[in-house]
Amino acid sequence: MTKLTHPDTGYRYISSAEALTEFCQRARVAGSFAIDTEFVRRKTYFAKLGLVQLNVDGDTFIIDPLYDIDLANLWQLIADPDVITVLHAGGEDIELFFHQSNGEKPRAVFDTQIAAGFTGMGSSLGYANLVEQLFDGVTLDKSQSRTDWLKRPLSEEQLAYAAADVSFLNTMYPWLAAQVAEAHVADIVTEESQLQVNKRTQTIPKHLLYLFVGNAWQLNQKQLQVMRALAAWRVEKAVSENMPLGFIFKDGVLIELARKMPESKSDLHKIRDLAPMTRKYSGSEIIDQIALALADDASTWPQTLQRLDDMPNYKTAFNGIKKAAQGLASMLGIDTALVASRKQINDFLMYHWQFSADHRAELPRPDLQQGWRWRALESELKEYI
Repeated sequence: MTKLTHPDTGYRYISSAEALTEFCQRARVAGSFAIDTEFVRRKTYFAKLGLVQLNVDGDTFIIDPLYDIDLANLWQLIADPDVITVLHAGGEDIELFFHQSNGEKPRAVFDTQIAAGFTGMGSSLGYANLVEQLFDGVTLDKSQSRTDWLKRPLSEEQLAYAAADVSFLNTMYPWLAAQVAEAHVADIVTEESQLQVNKRTQTIPKHLLYLFVGNAWQLNQKQLQVMRALAAWRVEKAVSENMPLGFIFKDGVLIELARKMPESKSDLHKIRDLAPMTRKYSGSEIIDQIALALADDASTWPQTLQRLDDMPNYKTAFNGIKKAAQGLASMLGIDTALVASRKQINDFLMYHWQFSADHRAELPRPDLQQGWRWRALESELKEYI
């Protein structure tokens, strides 16, 4: 494999709206730019942006969002369908963009992790490993990966660490773009990159969140009714108070609450692993949500769920889909997991076997029923619908 030329890893600050406007103009002329972010998400539902790193035409820039700078022009640039936003494994970055910009999302994305996978370099390749493969004698310094990016001042070592990532990212982009074009998978890489954008910015209706809680199949109708209400309340609480879902209660506690259906705050002491702070400050709300759910007419309660593995013909369907995916992967010269992972196969079967027609009308289609996968595998997959 030809090794790429080492980029200049120096950087400059963008500290004014005028400088950001100039960068955006350069990116529009170039037709692409690379972006990486540093953020903190330890005690919040939404990530807190700590640093933005940008590269256009080989020049690296850093924006410190904790200072007074309006990033509206950057969000508009990311949403420009005529400018390619280059990311690596950019799922969390995309979520951050979407929240910070009040709903803007990238319209033209090139994800280098996806591109590397479709050029035979391996699925889910980490950024440091990709850099080592493409650049001779480079080992990225990861010693700053645990930095608190909200703490100031940042050291020169921390800033250099942040700048280096986006410098290599912009250098590898044209090479990877040429490789996917040569392999005749450029359209697939574009679709797959945009699929990740859509998945990271879509919203599951709150009243259907219970369908995605592990072990929900163990509950009866009455218990599912309680869990449906509590799952919706939990995410509303997490968003309104900007705290992680697990800080309220984890899925295991949600299942336990649904099973035992406590009727008073004192009953909450019997719920194993329910955090004392949740019991103290949100206990009354939890009890109220349970009571309100049980007051609904039983005819409106959700139907019980069945464990996917226990469904008739599950193994036959799973193996049939996997075999079809293996054939497509062999034809494309990529890992089977890039066509259909175990989760993607199960998501497809769950969508069609477990969810009602009303559910399906409100939920996004599974990966296997979208884009290039569906076009290539539709006839085989329809056997299992």
